[in-house]
Amino acid sequence: MALSIIKETIELEGPLSTDASGNIYLTKRVNLKEGYRHNLLQVDCFEDSTLTIYSEPANPPVVEVAITPYPAIPTDMTLTAIPSRRNRYAAAGDDSIFYKELFYPNRNSVSSSSQFPSPEIASQNKSFFYSDHLYINICIHGETNTTYGDIAYSFMFVLDNKSTSTLEHSLGVLAESHNAMCALLMSNGRMTSVATLRGNVFPMWRYGGIRPETMITPLAANSFFFPLSNRDSEQMQDTLAVRNAVSDARQMNTFDGALGPRRPDWLREFLNGGLESGPIRPNPIPLRKADNGNTRMF
Repeated sequence: MALSIIKETIELEGPLSTDASGNIYLTKRVNLKEGYRHNLLQVDCFEDSTLTIYSEPANPPVVEVAITPYPAIPTDMTLTAIPSRRNRYAAAGDDSIFYKELFYPNRNSVSSSSQFPSPEIASQNKSFFYSDHLYINICIHGETNTTYGDIAYSFMFVLDNKSTSTLEHSLGVLAESHNAMCALLMSNGRMTSVATLRGNVFPMWRYGGIRPETMITPLAANSFFFPLSNRDSEQMQDTLAVRNAVSDARQMNTFDGALGPRRPDWLREFLNGGLESGPIRPNPIPLRKADNGNTRMF
């Protein structure tokens, strides 16, 4: 496959002042081939210059970098609670985000960073998209009335462009434009507790249903699977006895009952083919054959 390599930079000497929320937003568009499906194989981001902080804020800033098919929309969600930094971009796992990295600038030294996908996965990325452009989005989360300068970042994108039909390309662009309309406030988790986690799954008898085991009683100890005493020879089971055993294994009990009927629910997993808890059809339809001997279907 023929790969295309794109290099881009964002460089601003400044000074740049934060807005009322303490943020600075930078965006740059990268044009791509039109009418293609683009596989974004690799992304690399490099900090060319240490961020200059002209004033003395109480807390150092955080630089958020996101690669998206459309301009990233700042949300109402919080980046850090103390100090309060709001209006971050959508989460890195959102469909509208291809790549995301957080830089933690230090005065007169190279920033530490964390990225998604990780360096190991980002080098073998398989994300594909249909938009005819990429956007580099940078947000500096600082403090109100703070001035920054010497912003310089370099980017490299490795793309595999494949020709596609007009219909597929149009639907892909439509889907990506809708994904770009991110939720301003996301809440998709669910609070739970230890008691809930234990009770919802194990043991099953807390919430009703088929019992996982038989009651341990003197009468049931020797009939855990099939009625067979360890001191007697094995008895032949007739059809009625087998059907009754299978029926017991499928018996439902009330939630506050004991550990269930005489048969465990896993008994039905080891039945021979054709065994059922009741007759499949008391009077099956007789077979009718054609003149050549083939069975006719009705």
